[in-house]
Amino acid sequence: MSNLRFSVYEHKLVYDEDHLLNRQLIVLKDEYGNIVGWTNFHKYARGGKKSLAKSLYAGPNKRCTMACLFLNYVFFDKYHIKKLTDVKANMVKDFLNDYGLCNLPGDNERTHRGKETVNLCISQIIDFLDLMIQDNPQCKMKIDDLYRKEKVFSKTKKKYFERKVPVFEVNYRPKVKKIFRDIPEGAFQIIMNEIVTNHRNILMLAALSAFAGMRPSECCNVRREDSPLGPGIVFEVIDGEVTGVTIDISEEKNLRSDLISVGGIKKERMQKVYPAFIEAFMSCYDMYMSYIENSPYEAEYGALTNTSTGKAYTYDSYYMEFRKAVNDCIPIMLEDEDPQVVNYGHLLQENRISPHILRHWFSVKLTLYGEDVAGLMNWRGDKSPESALTYLMDKSELEKQYEIVSDEVFNYSLWKAGKINEQSK
Repeated sequence: MSNLRFSVYEHKLVYDEDHLLNRQLIVLKDEYGNIVGWTNFHKYARGGKKSLAKSLYAGPNKRCTMACLFLNYVFFDKYHIKKLTDVKANMVKDFLNDYGLCNLPGDNERTHRGKETVNLCISQIIDFLDLMIQDNPQCKMKIDDLYRKEKVFSKTKKKYFERKVPVFEVNYRPKVKKIFRDIPEGAFQIIMNEIVTNHRNILMLAALSAFAGMRPSECCNVRREDSPLGPGIVFEVIDGEVTGVTIDISEEKNLRSDLISVGGIKKERMQKVYPAFIEAFMSCYDMYMSYIENSPYEAEYGALTNTSTGKAYTYDSYYMEFRKAVNDCIPIMLEDEDPQVVNYGHLLQENRISPHILRHWFSVKLTLYGEDVAGLMNWRGDKSPESALTYLMDKSELEKQYEIVSDEVFNYSLWKAGKINEQSK
């Protein structure tokens, strides 16, 4: 295997004073991570109708990253082609199947990619190769060797659209039950109370996922109420009581002086805190604002959550802190009276969970509260109904595992420990 690897290089650019644009380029790096060659392959890593500027934006749809997986496979891992125009349909078929079946170099028994992830890969690789073939008529592979078009009806958009479908079969591993998707209620409470008590620096990141259903990387994009870039949180107050909370993630902005992206926003929007969780959310917010009083932060950006150095949290730094909090929870879970919580603690000794588990808890609660597909999509900030349908299909099973809550609001008692411990921070 060659020591060279295709990799994504990001060039950061700030425009209009506060907007961050990342230009993604595909480069060649040696075994030490040094750039030894530049390519123009990034120009193919975009959707057919998207502008070049948008396609190179380092958002959640990282087409260049997916393209690099494919390029490394056909250039270095398996086929050792000399130029991209030498690629053939059988190579594409092998890559997509190895991706779906988790047989790529670096995959192991824990690697899993669901149908939605595999379909995204298929779409992005076909788009990449489609543009490459159009740009290189001498390519050995033709479009007809790669895909055909079929009409599909979109229930959400109420119209037909054309979809590119590979002319060969692509397989993937059947979905397996993820042991951590169904976190016991007691385990959730222990994790949140641990964050409230000993990891309050990430309290609002956790609260935004648990009570507004936001993705962890989206939480890192939230600004303070008084941010110079515009208020990141807006409170609706009636007779001195907060009756609504809206979080502005309608646009990704630069939140750090070093231009490091804090994470992508999958669906830009104005996201509200779910009504049943407003009281708990405000309790977290008040505790957090008291905690960070006089702490350093970059005032010209006004990020809501900042590290000890005063810079906005990135998803990676949030993930590391969350992992510390979860590890601190394991001894507490193992001593719990609930057998489900004890079992979960044992599982955590050998497996990892990410902050995304809080968004899952949010989704389960809303499902049990009776939200339909449209409601789940709205509150979760989904672009498609697949995830919402998954929760609704599992509703009967969820009702067996969780207390049926119907009209009950969120159990606020879990925050008592946090409030008591606030005095000892």
